[in-house]
Amino acid sequence: MKRSIILMATIMFVTCLMVGTSFAQKTYKMRLATVVTPPHPWTIAADFMAKEIEARTNGAVKLTIHASSGLGSDQTTIDEMRMGTIDFVIGGTAPASAFVPEYQIFSLPYLFKNYDRYKRVTAVGSPVFKQFEKLYSDKKLGIKLLALGGGGVRNTSTNLKPIVTPADMKGMKMRVTGNPIVTKVWSATGAMPSPLPWKEIYSAIQTGVVNTFDSSVSGYYGSRYYEVAPFHAKTEHQFMTSHISMSNFAYKKLPAEYQKIVIQVAAEAGVLITDKGKEFDSSRLKELVEKYNVKVNEVDKEAFDKLFTPLQDELAASVKLTNILKTIRSVK
Repeated sequence: MKRSIILMATIMFVTCLMVGTSFAQKTYKMRLATVVTPPHPWTIAADFMAKEIEARTNGAVKLTIHASSGLGSDQTTIDEMRMGTIDFVIGGTAPASAFVPEYQIFSLPYLFKNYDRYKRVTAVGSPVFKQFEKLYSDKKLGIKLLALGGGGVRNTSTNLKPIVTPADMKGMKMRVTGNPIVTKVWSATGAMPSPLPWKEIYSAIQTGVVNTFDSSVSGYYGSRYYEVAPFHAKTEHQFMTSHISMSNFAYKKLPAEYQKIVIQVAAEAGVLITDKGKEFDSSRLKELVEKYNVKVNEVDKEAFDKLFTPLQDELAASVKLTNILKTIRSVK
């Protein structure tokens, strides 16, 4: 009798243990990569996503952030994301154009006149966002577009002299991304474009491989490029556009309820990138001048606008992006 009771108790204990284990919450550990160094709108957005996704899933989805090109360059991390070894990437659309050539449209100079319109164009659910979301799917990239965002306006920096007019750039060796539109834009000034990864700019300036480059204020500040290129011209030629993308492998292994949370948080993070980019443009430039003696100057905006704006239709047509340009222009 005692043996039967002991046996029954043991069975009940094991059964309860198994039931408890089966209902234990599964944890999904994921990696997010970005090439920039804090402080930067991308790293702020990454921190926001990690915190909010973990909180809203009650700790079930945990993101580890790898900044400063810790997991590789822009293109390397996108490749890794396609293979499922990296789960999220926050990066620029210019280098991502190697995978989505249509992203080149955001490299057109003076495409947006103000932040309000920029935010309407890039908002999740806008006609432009839906067009890019579909492109990801049509190209079978193995990744999902979660959000688009800003990151501040792009200015031009050099180690040679202040840039005031396009003519001042003639003969300068300029670092560009591997984006054909960017190359054509800067060639129009007389500069000599040279494609280089972001992380190589510092040493390239030091060794004379390039003399100048364009970037957001946040990128210029966070990577300490002011140490080698102390002349910073406010060309404000482009609203930097960022993407938040996710590996399809990672997305599909999440339960539907967690997928919805990731999509919502990423949409909020896209807006955060835009807002922080605008904020950093002002605060970081002030600090660069006062603390690091950077020579910031205004430019002849009319001269740059006169050179660049007529290129929009020509450049869009050259890479077969006229329809996307029309979609952007149609957003009121």
